[in-house]
Amino acid sequence: MRVFKACLLVIKRRMVTFATYFAIFIGLSILLSQFSKESFNSGFEENRPEFTVINRDGETPYTEKMMDFLKEHGTYVPLEDSMEALKDARFNDAVSYILIIPEGFQDALQKDKPIKLLENMTQNSASGYQMSSYVNQYWNYIRTWEKIGGNPDKEKTADKVLELLGTGAKVEKRQYLKTQPVSAGYQAQYQVAPYIILVICVLCITSIFLSFQRSDIRMRNMCGPLKPFTRLWQMGLGCASVGIVFWILLTIAGFIIYYDSVKEMDIRITALILLNSFVMLLLAMAISVLAALFVRDANTQNAVANILALGLSFLGGAFVPTSIMGESVLKFAKCLPVYWYEECLNEISGLTGFGMENLMPVWKCMGILMGFTAAVLCITLAVNKQKSGAEESFGSNKTELEL
Repeated sequence: MRVFKACLLVIKRRMVTFATYFAIFIGLSILLSQFSKESFNSGFEENRPEFTVINRDGETPYTEKMMDFLKEHGTYVPLEDSMEALKDARFNDAVSYILIIPEGFQDALQKDKPIKLLENMTQNSASGYQMSSYVNQYWNYIRTWEKIGGNPDKEKTADKVLELLGTGAKVEKRQYLKTQPVSAGYQAQYQVAPYIILVICVLCITSIFLSFQRSDIRMRNMCGPLKPFTRLWQMGLGCASVGIVFWILLTIAGFIIYYDSVKEMDIRITALILLNSFVMLLLAMAISVLAALFVRDANTQNAVANILALGLSFLGGAFVPTSIMGESVLKFAKCLPVYWYEECLNEISGLTGFGMENLMPVWKCMGILMGFTAAVLCITLAVNKQKSGAEESFGSNKTELEL
C-alpha cells in the first residue's frame, strides 16, 4: 500500500489549503444559520394588515362598532385627514388599506342609491382586499338590517351584526409528519454544499495526480515492480478515502451547527439529504479525475477548481434560486448536474409522506445525478485511452540518432 500512503502524504502537505476552504464554508454556514432562523409553529395566526379610517360622517354606533371589528382583524394606524398625509402613508407602505367614509353615507344606507365608500389599497396584495372584505361584509349586514327593521336601534343592530360576523366554522388541523420540517438554515448549508464539495475534491484529486505525473516519479514507477493496475487502484482508493472523510466531516459539522433542528427532523428525511450529498460527492470525484487529466501545474489547478465549482454552482442554483432565473438560463441549467442536486434537495425538504408517489421525484433526480457521474467516467476513460495511445505512439517512434 505504498502508493496509498503516498496519496495520504500528498494530502497531508496540502492540508492547510483544504482546512482554509473548509473553515470558510463552515463560517458561511453559521452566517446562513443566523439569517435563516425560522420558528415552525403548527398553530394558525391571522394576518393583521395595517389600515386607517377617515370618518367624515361623524361618530355613530355603526362606525364605533365597525372600528372595534376592524381592530380585531387588523392594526389601526391613525392618520390626519389630508391628502398629503394619506399619500405619504401609502408611499412608505405605512398602511395597506385606507377607508374614507364620506359625509352623508350613513343617512343614505336605506336609499336606492347609497353613497359609496372610498377605498385605497395596495395593488396585487391580499392585505388590502382582506380589509376591504371585512368592511363590505359589515356594511352589507347593516344595510340589510336597516331595510328589514325600518329604523331600528343602531346600538342593538351593530351588536347583532358583530355577533353574526363573529361566527366561524370549526377547522381541524392535521400534521402528517411527526417531526418538524427541514429548517431553512440546514437546507441552506446543503444548498451551497456542491461548491465546497467540488472545490475540495478537485484540489485533492488533482494534487495526487500532479504528484504522480512528475517525469522523475513516472519513470521510477515504470521501472518499479508495481503493476500499473495496482498503482491506479491504490490511487483511486486514496482519492475515495479523502473524499469520504471530507463528506463525513461536512456531515458532522451540519449536525453540530443545526443540532436543535436535526434532532426534530424525521430520520428518513435526514438520510435522504445525506444520500443526495453523497451522490453529489461521487459526481464531484468523477469530475475531479477528468480535470486531473488536463491540469499540469498548481496555478492551473486552483483556476480549474474555482471555475468548475463556481460555474456549476451559480448556474445550477446553489447560490441563485432557480425560481428567479430566466427561461433561457433555466434551460441551460437543466443540462448541469448541480441543478438536479438542488431539485432533489427541494423535493426532499418538501416531503409530506414516504410512499412511492412521494419519493419518485427524489429517486428521479438522484438517478439523473448518477447518469451524469457515469457519463463523466466514460469521458474520462476515453480521454485517458487517447492520451495513453498518443504517448505510446510517441515512444515507439525512432529518430535518426537511434538508428
